[in-house]
Amino acid sequence: MGVKIIATGKALPNFKVDNDRIKELVDTDSEWITSRTGIAARHVALEESALQISVRAARQAMRGDAFLGVKGGSPGELQPGAGAIDPADIGLVIFATVTPDMLVPSMASLVKKEMGLENAVGFDLNAACSGFLFAAWTAQSLMMTSGIKKALVIGSERLSRIVNWEDRGTCILFGDGAGAAVLELDDSKTGIIDTHMQNYDDVNDVLICGMQYIEIPFIKEEPKDMFLKMNGTQVFRFAVGAVSEVMDKLLAKTGYSVKDIDYIVPHQANIRIINNIAQKYDIPIDKFQISIENTGNTSAASVPMAMDDLLRSGKVQAGDKVMLIGFGGGLSAGAMLVEF
Repeated sequence: MGVKIIATGKALPNFKVDNDRIKELVDTDSEWITSRTGIAARHVALEESALQISVRAARQAMRGDAFLGVKGGSPGELQPGAGAIDPADIGLVIFATVTPDMLVPSMASLVKKEMGLENAVGFDLNAACSGFLFAAWTAQSLMMTSGIKKALVIGSERLSRIVNWEDRGTCILFGDGAGAAVLELDDSKTGIIDTHMQNYDDVNDVLICGMQYIEIPFIKEEPKDMFLKMNGTQVFRFAVGAVSEVMDKLLAKTGYSVKDIDYIVPHQANIRIINNIAQKYDIPIDKFQISIENTGNTSAASVPMAMDDLLRSGKVQAGDKVMLIGFGGGLSAGAMLVEF
């Protein structure tokens, strides 16, 4: 019995902010940003809520119109995805985010109501940039033990709300967006082969974001900064090491080698991290899905959006093995091997 990914979707806010707009805010240069990060632009939600972006991505996934190539077929021959998915069939919604529109109800509950998913139970999950992988892993586990037939997993962020737009070390990196996937319990398909998730203690607070609540009359609390703070050098070192560790451990668990992997969908944090992994494992860079140029780092939305880009490219053939990789705040990292 397996859990497979049968459909994907993504959505970006309408307002696009290229590097030239960023250099109006902080002392930086467009070419420097691109060469150091691989980012040329990012999207910022001005009119849209996180819920609206997420529902757009989820509805696209529910259409089931992502395409897979046909193994052995003629060049360019495509096979449609799952087809339209009945909202009544969704039994679970897991929503990964660090930037919800509100604390109560959960974003999953809001999606359930907005989309009329009458038979679904839902909850939110916060694992920062690894959020989608944690959510998909959780959904798979619940489906295997509870008999849930279909689940909707969403990674969505409005990081523009917690970015310090006066800090050139972070404001150049992040963007808003949402990605979604529908998972199905299927006796006849392998789907998700295995997953390895891992946490590391952030002993030096290299990636944090505080929260300030309303003052209460019984205690005087110190004000807290409510924006992302990141030590870029230390996060880079962590990411390179953590990605290698979770990849190695997942491959050891599954018995596959790097050569058996057809495509890799990494968290879109920085092009240098992706290049480093490609060089370390001697993997051709064209095996990596790289979507960072026009999205920036969208945290929990990053992996599902990039996965949607890969599936819609037509490159993935039926039976191909794709590795999804996440890493970020917590500190956390994970890898999931999927057969399509």
